[in-house]
Amino acid sequence: MFRLNEITFRKIGLCVILSCLALYAYVCTDMDTGPKIENAYFVNNEGCKMIALDVTSPEIDSYMHKPPNAYKCEDATWFGSKLLNGSWYLELIRDIDQILIDHDLHNETNIECEYDRFDGQGDSHLEHYRTVTFNLLPPYRWKLGPSMYLRVFCYHSKQLLHEDVHFFIQPPPQELLELEQAKSLKKWHEGNETEPAKPTSEPLISVMILGLDSVSHLNFLRQMPRTANYLRKQMSHVEFWGYNKVGLNTYPAMIPMLTGESVEENEKYWKPQKRMDGCPVIWKEFKKAGYNTSFGEDYPGATLFNYYHPGFAANPTDHYLRPALTLMNRRGGTRSETSCSGGRLLTDILLQMVDYMLPHMQRHPFFSFYWWAQGIHEYFNFASTIDQRVVGLLRRLDNTGITNNTFIFFMSDHGSRWGSFRRTFQGMLEDNQPMLFTLYPKWMKERYPLAISNLESNSHSLITTYDMYETIKDLLHLDSLQENRIKQKSRLLWQLRGSDTPRSVSLFLPVPAWRTCNTSNIPVAYCLCQKLIPLQLDGRTAQLVARAALLSINQLLKPYPMCLQLELKDVVSAYSLVPQVSHKRDRRDFTVRFQTIPGDAYFEATSRLSGGVFYQAGEIVRIMHRNNNSNCISELQLEPFCYCAL
Repeated sequence: MFRLNEITFRKIGLCVILSCLALYAYVCTDMDTGPKIENAYFVNNEGCKMIALDVTSPEIDSYMHKPPNAYKCEDATWFGSKLLNGSWYLELIRDIDQILIDHDLHNETNIECEYDRFDGQGDSHLEHYRTVTFNLLPPYRWKLGPSMYLRVFCYHSKQLLHEDVHFFIQPPPQELLELEQAKSLKKWHEGNETEPAKPTSEPLISVMILGLDSVSHLNFLRQMPRTANYLRKQMSHVEFWGYNKVGLNTYPAMIPMLTGESVEENEKYWKPQKRMDGCPVIWKEFKKAGYNTSFGEDYPGATLFNYYHPGFAANPTDHYLRPALTLMNRRGGTRSETSCSGGRLLTDILLQMVDYMLPHMQRHPFFSFYWWAQGIHEYFNFASTIDQRVVGLLRRLDNTGITNNTFIFFMSDHGSRWGSFRRTFQGMLEDNQPMLFTLYPKWMKERYPLAISNLESNSHSLITTYDMYETIKDLLHLDSLQENRIKQKSRLLWQLRGSDTPRSVSLFLPVPAWRTCNTSNIPVAYCLCQKLIPLQLDGRTAQLVARAALLSINQLLKPYPMCLQLELKDVVSAYSLVPQVSHKRDRRDFTVRFQTIPGDAYFEATSRLSGGVFYQAGEIVRIMHRNNNSNCISELQLEPFCYCAL
């Protein structure tokens, strides 16, 4: 008997060991971040040499840890939305008995619920239509009229038990749902009217931007290995190693991609009543061409067109998530104080919007822009928590056939802008190199071989969001990707050199090898095409640059007596920026990181020495989290610099 048990025990042990080895092999394969980077440069050509950086190292590993539980929903979701026979229903998805237990109630008739219906009328106005009351009674499903945004409340004796916000996207007309997806793409018109696409020799292709805020290329590989693995092994893609940001944060970094123009050039379109409605955002061109358009972000207090900016007077796209997030973020503030709604992370609410759009994406050509910032905007390690969510999203797009007729920009705007890793040398460089993959249907390589070959060859070229704008324009007119057109435009492009080199080049063309940060409109403070030579921290140059930047900060704060004047505590790093290609010899650039008191804040500044005089060559950047010591000032642009007197 003992012998039998021993044999059985050994068999069980062997099975456990083999299972562990299999699991280890699966996890390692799933977590693969690709081959070790062996090249000395990410970009190595005539106009730019961008030094290669390590994905991992012992020093970097010391900054990798489990992200904080800052974004965790305590409440459980009560309701969900369900589409039945073309109509939306609000449905109870939490067990009614559990609700009664949670709130020490004996009968569901003790609970009274209501919902307020709103329609979004731009970024600052929600029009309230009506209030509907209902009780939690079987079959626990309530049919809704034509609705966009609902705020749901449930009470017991006037005590609030549950609150949530739901939004709804009407499905395509039934006749479209019944058609074969591969042959059913029809142009979009308001009111769900449709018409066949105009006859053309070229197919229709949709455009999707999937954005992760504050994720550098290398940190994406560290924190989201499953997503990287899925992209590299399951999708036709190009991974870009020379993508250089052109602005400090999201708006100046992304507005060139959406308009083809800089921040300063866009300001002429702003009008007091119409706000930013006049900006030439690229989705307007797709809308005119009969495409469905959608725009969603998950960070209501710091969205692309509203943080420091006036936003839109009217909804900018056919489907728009911001009104729902405005209802969720009732407390407002300079940044979102709301991370959950009814037990759901705002991250998941944006994913829900994409799921609601899937039937449209299968039937209409569309332009969609979805941007995730919650958590990853604040924390260096947070991206790891959404790794599997993003894989799930990509898999759904694949399984529904949407990737077969969609060109996807999977990207970020910049790296981590504050925190302990950002204060390292590599963290400073990674801030300027966001993540970018382009994902294209396999048939494009067969139909447009030269255009896709150029796209692939540009993976180690210096590129910016200006180039992505030109690429998106080409996708609206696929005949521009025909071989004769590509060759013609390439010949014209390669005749332009020096200062005539265009700042915007479609990625379907060969990006000129001689392009520089200057011709690409990349400010010197963000340019990666240069060597950084360390300077003496107590040397004259480093001290002059730091003190000049500090003087600028204190001049800004002078009209605000509630903010203390700052003093220089220490210069913690200093570099001379030496371009990889020759330029004006009487000009030198310097980047200095320094710490101030009171508050022990870290700032970074780049100055240019020209003609013996120092000039500020970009914005002074705070590279650590802000804290409550700046709550005394309402001017958002000065908040990073202010340390309140009391």
